[in-house]
Amino acid sequence: MSTAGKAALSGGLLVAVGGIVSKPKVWAGGSNEATQAAKKAGGADLWRQYAGTKLIFMSENTPPSSAIKARAKEFFDLTGMEIDIRQDVLSTVQEKVGIDLKGGSDAYHLNYAQDKPMGTLFADYWADMSQFMNDPTLPQDPEGYDLDKWGYRWLDVCGKFYESSKIVALPYDNAVAVMFYRLDLFEKYTKEFEKQFGYPLVYTKDTTWKNMLDFMKFFNTGKYGVEYGYGFQGLEGWAGQLDFQRPLYAHGEWQEWDMPDQFLGTRNPGPSRWGDDQSVMTLGKMQQLYKLAHPESLSWDWSGVNNAFQTGKVAMCVNYGEFAASVEDPKQSVAAGGKVGYGMDPKGEPSWIINGKKAVNATNYGIGGIAINGNLSKDMQRAAWIFTVWATSKPLQMSVLKELGGTPTRMSVLTDPEVVKAMKRPTTMPNALTYPPILEAVKAPHVVPGPKIPKWNEYATIQCIEIGRCMQGRQGPEETAKILKKKLDTMHGV
Repeated sequence: MSTAGKAALSGGLLVAVGGIVSKPKVWAGGSNEATQAAKKAGGADLWRQYAGTKLIFMSENTPPSSAIKARAKEFFDLTGMEIDIRQDVLSTVQEKVGIDLKGGSDAYHLNYAQDKPMGTLFADYWADMSQFMNDPTLPQDPEGYDLDKWGYRWLDVCGKFYESSKIVALPYDNAVAVMFYRLDLFEKYTKEFEKQFGYPLVYTKDTTWKNMLDFMKFFNTGKYGVEYGYGFQGLEGWAGQLDFQRPLYAHGEWQEWDMPDQFLGTRNPGPSRWGDDQSVMTLGKMQQLYKLAHPESLSWDWSGVNNAFQTGKVAMCVNYGEFAASVEDPKQSVAAGGKVGYGMDPKGEPSWIINGKKAVNATNYGIGGIAINGNLSKDMQRAAWIFTVWATSKPLQMSVLKELGGTPTRMSVLTDPEVVKAMKRPTTMPNALTYPPILEAVKAPHVVPGPKIPKWNEYATIQCIEIGRCMQGRQGPEETAKILKKKLDTMHGV
């Protein structure tokens, strides 16, 4: 982080880099003496009140975590604290963090708080950050933490679960679904496509899932620069759950459960909507889509489909904005060099909607936060809060975006003039190319944040297995919908 960034975070008081601090004060958050001392100490000492402490952050392998790991010395120079960032695949993070939290332990002081795979399961075990916000004895971000400081309701998505009064995480990174398509091929072959299908080969926010059938038929011939038109990411687990959710929600804003607020979720979702006419209709159309998609689609997650896109196996895929950095890298991608366009996810086809609701550009995501282990002592929670404030600040998010293709969550970064300029080619921030469609798509009516339910793991497994069978043609849409309703209702005791 730059010196200016440090100054902003420490209330305008610069912290001496590389200086020697002898006998640092360690203030207990609960004593009146500590509170008064902290108030008098000034910004720099607020950051250093837990100097000598070591913090361990268990995180998924994400660009922000990799970047912060490389900046551990900067955090140490600012705070006198050591930060040990341990990274792994999300399923392993979920397992390790779950054992730690539910066992009453504190091996991992800070947890990567991905909204559905982590927060729905562990929110009750994380510390309430409301107690630290606006505390004059702790460092605070000058922008604050209000809902409008982040992407649209991202604080609710990753920081609030089943209730609005408790905040258990601050938004740290985002992975928003966006359409990646070979703009160069669309422009090159538009006349040939129009001859065959009667309209131009273009992709806009009004492109529907029905149009995707035509695009796949065209590119699947292998004559137009790629092997197949489109690749899904239907691998069992979170990738598949998100992938199946998009066409389902696009058609009539269909969701599995009625909830008062999908951004908060609910502990008791009640009976599932599976089996209604719209769910059966959309599953039937999804079968058609999967039949034409790349045959490996049910074995791919976000990394698998990204590799397929980068190597020219598919002309189009919905993937997450963070992958733009590698797609635009000529060392990794045949699609680099201005060949890729980015757009909102496909819109629902009006003729496929029978529930009387809208066709939308269904957009889902994973909003990752940083959470604090609730098993920690109060002082260790305070120390962990200091890291959280630093790691979610604008200066750090800006530097990560510039250097490693980060995924910022603060609106001050997403609307910064330098970032806005980078949203158009030529750009030094390739991920920023995805921000125009993302910023439009993450709001109502297009965004679908849930379902946030305590039994999310079981739900995702059931849903992926049954829909996967349907996409393979092993069972029909109506049968699949009935099976899903029975299993999910039984799971919730309905």
